[in-house]
Amino acid sequence: MIYSNQNRWWQQISLLGYLQQQGWKPVGRRGREEVAGLCPLHPETRPSFYVNRRKQVFYCHGCGRGGDLVRLVELREGLSFAGALQRLAPVAGGDPLEETYRFYQAQLAYYPEARQYLAERGLWDQEILARLRIGYAPGTCLRAHLEGLGYPRTQLQNAGLMDERGRDRFFRCLTFPLEEAGNLYGRALGEGQPRHRFLPRPKGGLYGWKQARSYASLIVVEGLLDLAALWQAGFPQVVAVLGVWLNEQQMGQIGDSLARTVYVCLDSDAAGNRASQHLAGQLRQAGLPVRRVSLPWGHDPNSYLAGGGTAADFQRCLDQAQS
Repeated sequence: MIYSNQNRWWQQISLLGYLQQQGWKPVGRRGREEVAGLCPLHPETRPSFYVNRRKQVFYCHGCGRGGDLVRLVELREGLSFAGALQRLAPVAGGDPLEETYRFYQAQLAYYPEARQYLAERGLWDQEILARLRIGYAPGTCLRAHLEGLGYPRTQLQNAGLMDERGRDRFFRCLTFPLEEAGNLYGRALGEGQPRHRFLPRPKGGLYGWKQARSYASLIVVEGLLDLAALWQAGFPQVVAVLGVWLNEQQMGQIGDSLARTVYVCLDSDAAGNRASQHLAGQLRQAGLPVRRVSLPWGHDPNSYLAGGGTAADFQRCLDQAQS
């Protein structure tokens, strides 16, 4: 098979990123473009293996071998050219979303403004933050990280992670992986930008459904901060709609047991009350017993608990919910 410049897809994979994925560690630099390390092709104790990041080539002064990424795989794995391409295909075609989840989650520890925002929202339990895999998108290094792992920029744009100029679409957002839906939710911390962001794909079903479905009652809230606050307060039977309208998949999930009592707990304001009435009506039409939870005016579950409400206070709200 003849490969033209247009379909040499393997050239979009970073040689350095691939080596690092395989456990290779650079131990020195020579100029701005080259890094050095121990050769992965033969045993040695002094680094003689150099990678040129711009040219995407390597050369070892110890064993005298060099070439591009495909040649490296050929030499390491004992493969033919075609076999090396087959080995590299998953690297080029893999989904970058899981790597994005991990990257954002790791960033949270380095940005005080993100941690302060969570603290101001009353979210402090590290176990809950870890279960939700909450992260932070600083907006300056995701592209370099993913391109370093071999994901081409066009793939990142097609996934919705980058815009046409290569900028992070979740810039200055707290991030919440929606793993079952293959999506990502971002809540912007800065002013002058949309507060809620998703990737351009369906939001999927109810967040938290796998855990909550085994309970005899269900608490339906709007957002993930509401869900996190209630999980932290000891209410595991909570699911988040990720909005105020139930899609078909979410209706099917709630309706899988007509014996389940559903508590609708949205924002306690004019818009939230209208949405609560509509959502409760949807559920009643499906034959489900529904109760609407009233919080003090102006509050949602997160702000209510962050403002001093206790688990016992919230339980009283559930007990007083109107059918």
